[in-house]
Amino acid sequence: MAWPDLIDIRLRVRDLLNESTAAFFTDTILNRWANDGEKDIAIKGLCLEDIIPKDNISAQRTVDLSSDNIVKVLAVEYVIPGSDNLGLIKILPLQFGRLDLDGVTPQYWSPWSKKICIEPKPAVATYDLVVYAAIMPSDDMSNDTDEPEIAKQFRELIVDFMHCRGLLREGLFSKAAIVYGSYISTLQGIRNDTIEKYATNRLEVEIPDKVEAR
Repeated sequence: MAWPDLIDIRLRVRDLLNESTAAFFTDTILNRWANDGEKDIAIKGLCLEDIIPKDNISAQRTVDLSSDNIVKVLAVEYVIPGSDNLGLIKILPLQFGRLDLDGVTPQYWSPWSKKICIEPKPAVATYDLVVYAAIMPSDDMSNDTDEPEIAKQFRELIVDFMHCRGLLREGLFSKAAIVYGSYISTLQGIRNDTIEKYATNRLEVEIPDKVEAR
């Protein structure tokens, strides 16, 4: 037994709920809450990422991602045969048809439901993309030795989520609200510190037109 095994997660939650052995909170209930918590953290924190190749896409504007367990698409690259991949620029759907295009290869992308839309539609029979995405956990934890898939910085939050669910089940709504508020605040803080990505600011890379030396 070692953190963050499922059995150890349950023990930590039982300590918080003052139940040393399974009675009101069965292992089945706690296991379900542990998996619910991991999914909730993956959705809110976007902390489980994957690189998904999409090969041999027919020359069409939309690319279906419904089978890829994706929470949010973070970035898209166009695979240029025999060269480096080209990062596509994310745009809004209303910008389609309003941009300067080369008319040959993908330059832009936009999310649309469980698909991404490409602009312009490539003038080739097939093409390849690489999708960088935040995803859901691939499997539920069920065995005592199973461990969460989410990034390790977020794993302690599973206990907080389960603690909140336990308090709700006991009817301790005020305490549950406090625990949930702390859970959300901590999750967002970890995300901002370790996961959040931002575009490079122009001032970070801009070279001054004129430099005067003293």
